[in-house]
Amino acid sequence: MADKETIIGVETVVSGEIRGDEDLIVKGRVDGTVHLQHALTIEKGAIVQADVDVKRLIVSGTLVGNVVASESIQMQESARVVGNLASPRVIMEAGAAYRGRVDMGDVEAARAAVASRPVSRPTSATSARPAPPRVAIPPKVSSIPVRPAVKPATEKPAEPAAVPPAFPRVAGATGSSAPAWAKKKVVRRR
Repeated sequence: MADKETIIGVETVVSGEIRGDEDLIVKGRVDGTVHLQHALTIEKGAIVQADVDVKRLIVSGTLVGNVVASESIQMQESARVVGNLASPRVIMEAGAAYRGRVDMGDVEAARAAVASRPVSRPTSATSARPAPPRVAIPPKVSSIPVRPAVKPATEKPAEPAAVPPAFPRVAGATGSSAPAWAKKKVVRRR
């Protein structure tokens, strides 16, 4: 650790670019980019959604973004990381969750690739991709044929059985009434 350190508190949210020549400990939330000459520590419960370029990274919380660390990356058991990692040394403790690629080769090439890529993330949850439309699931219909009972001629004729509703039409879908995802056959293993 460096002689100096900065702490971002539990209820603090920082958006933008962070640059520094000392250690940074995040207990709150950071959105944007982080460039440090020393260590970045993401505490348990903290969220960092940023591209990170540091000397050493220690993650106990959540990190979403690409990471370039010139010395090491350590993911502790409570860590949740999504993004590509580039470092000569990557340590992952049992229980940590990670999704992405790991490059333990040329860190300078990875640093140049991350620096040249523009950051494009949604600014809020409302600008994210909308959820797919909800579709009503028809009730289960028995496939066993039912033999109609013989009724005396004095009774009214029986009404036809209820037909399950069809899938609603999806905008842009042509050819059939069901969306493409609803046509997939389910294969069951026995």
